[in-house]
Amino acid sequence: FTEAPGHATELAERAVAEGVRTVVAAGGDGTICEIADGLHRAGGGRLGILPRGTGNDTARTLGIPLQWEAAARTILQGVPRSIDLIGMDGRVVVNAIGIGLTGDINRRAARIKFIRGIAAYLVTAIVSLFRYHAPKVVMKTPDGHYTGSMIILAVHNGPTTGGGFRLTPAAKPADGRLDACLVEEIGVLKRIGRLAAGLRGTLGTMAGSHELQAPWLELAFEEPIPGHLDGNQWLFEPPSVRFETLPHALEVIVPAE
Repeated sequence: FTEAPGHATELAERAVAEGVRTVVAAGGDGTICEIADGLHRAGGGRLGILPRGTGNDTARTLGIPLQWEAAARTILQGVPRSIDLIGMDGRVVVNAIGIGLTGDINRRAARIKFIRGIAAYLVTAIVSLFRYHAPKVVMKTPDGHYTGSMIILAVHNGPTTGGGFRLTPAAKPADGRLDACLVEEIGVLKRIGRLAAGLRGTLGTMAGSHELQAPWLELAFEEPIPGHLDGNQWLFEPPSVRFETLPHALEVIVPAE
């Protein structure tokens, strides 16, 4: 069992060094992310997933059953699939990075233990929608840049986060590209509409949203911004951060077709 944040990374890295071929993550997206980071650091290993988290977005994206018995059969009888990872300042993320409002929502949702799944995020989103302050940022990609306010930046390898918010509905976990959606500040009352659009998968089509696909993305800012790495709380410190896709960097056991 893990004992503290980052412990799963250490255990996975040590397991591969000791000759273990498959490391199983029994937990949620955050645990999966930490174990994937350990496997990546060790330079090998295969990931099996027993979903037991709040959102379970990684399992959903890869078609892994959410029921433990079926997920266990997948580990025993499934097939390996190579997927991309998101590289960020010397560490990796499997499914989704949220910066800004989504990071603030995730921070509040992590405190709730009696509600699971998307309901936990919806409950805490109500508070964050009214309290979160949008910083000024500069975003750069190979094809352009954006300068202005930012309430949300989603940098994804899969289509959903938070148990079903479809912030990047076109994302595929093995296409060699990051999928991102930046949302400008649009006023407190309009934020509610953006939350609903995130559930429908239409956030990127709304005024003030910027959808993109790119091999890398850089974000510059002047104040700390709350965020999450596959649900693990994170604080992005100025002056900047860079995200890049790492093609086919992780082997995961998925159901045989």
